Amino acid sequence: MSRTESSEIPQLDPARLRKARFATFFGFFQLGVVVFAWSTGTSPLRTHLGIDGAGGDAAFGLLALAIGIGAAVGCFGVGPVLDRLGPRRVVSVCLVLFPLSVIPLAYVTGFAAAFACGLLMGVTRGAVDTAANAHGVEVERHYGRPIMSAFHAAYPAGGFVSGLLGSALASRFTDSPAVSFTLIGVTMAVCGAVISRWLLTPAELLPRHATVTEIPSGSRPHGTATVTAVMVGFGVLLLAAMLAEGAPVDWGQEFVRRGLDTSTAAAAFAVTLYSGALFVGRVFGDRLALAFGPRRTVLACSLTALVGFVLISTADSLTPVYVGFVVLGLGMSIIAPLMLSSAGRIDSANAGRNLGIVNGIGYSGLLIGPAAITAVVDGAGLSWMAVVPFALIVVVAVAGPLLMRFAPVFRARPDAAAPTGPRHREPARHTD
Repeated sequence: MSRTESSEIPQLDPARLRKARFATFFGFFQLGVVVFAWSTGTSPLRTHLGIDGAGGDAAFGLLALAIGIGAAVGCFGVGPVLDRLGPRRVVSVCLVLFPLSVIPLAYVTGFAAAFACGLLMGVTRGAVDTAANAHGVEVERHYGRPIMSAFHAAYPAGGFVSGLLGSALASRFTDSPAVSFTLIGVTMAVCGAVISRWLLTPAELLPRHATVTEIPSGSRPHGTATVTAVMVGFGVLLLAAMLAEGAPVDWGQEFVRRGLDTSTAAAAFAVTLYSGALFVGRVFGDRLALAFGPRRTVLACSLTALVGFVLISTADSLTPVYVGFVVLGLGMSIIAPLMLSSAGRIDSANAGRNLGIVNGIGYSGLLIGPAAITAVVDGAGLSWMAVVPFALIVVVAVAGPLLMRFAPVFRARPDAAAPTGPRHREPARHTD
């Protein structure tokens, strides 16, 4: 069933809309839980697969590359399905399959099998990310004010919870992540099956004309080719941001453990702090975007992230490294949500396809990033891990504000900024 094209605007009960909002929060929360279960389990996983230490860096880079390839495929593939079936059906399936996909990694013994499992995990990861963002855009349109950054805050919140649990299990089960991956995967799959009942149905989606946005400056893109070109631009910037955001997740634990010769648990805590900082930044991200505008917010966040990379690259003890991971997390926190929210509202009738393009290119950062960072690590040592993401954040700082002048923003209305709930509006008299 496709989304409704009726001229009637659905007037949802506030309690019903809050359930849909909570289901969206859970989608991002689950994503963070599973991804950071992977992150804090990388050292035991490498031991289990026999690719630990410096000699296993290249093989681990290939495994991370497999996840990146799968994620890009999942993003591009799920977009048209979202527009055809609606986000509810797609998200419901993804919330079950994605957490289960991490479990086989803990039980296979050969690298070829692990590579295949990484591809599977990547496909489901890309699909659930794109689908959750598409559903979040629809819920955001009902509320009539920015809430996407808050949705994305659930991702590091899940990562923080999973990081604490994963760090504890990694310190106890050092030779295999089987306990951690199985416990987290099964729990999240069961929760996903239950909570997916609260997602918006196709009949509850706002029709295209019920827009809550306007163009404050620049020219609105028209035509499929022009809109696609804009999406590619957003995707390239998201690629840079996601590579920088993902580098501490994939390499942060090893970077701290080997660079400072510290314990696995202490190194994993740095990644957990990074996740917590992502959460704090995204909690306040919507308010910052409203107060200062998305362009200034992206610039400020990019500069903050650059400071974080400098701190973690030059620190010689745990305390400044921990500070660096916090600063980096705060800087990276709002960039991706602003890109995805803006892209999804440009052409709401094709939000799935557009977000698939943006997310697909963005997840190519997981495809290109591991290879690029692995090359740097193999050639110059692990201490140079931050060079590639640092350079790409410079690109975001320069090009991000220039591109975002074309993006729609929410119309400034007194009730649109109210933090208490959805906006009860009369049928819209303006068009996209």
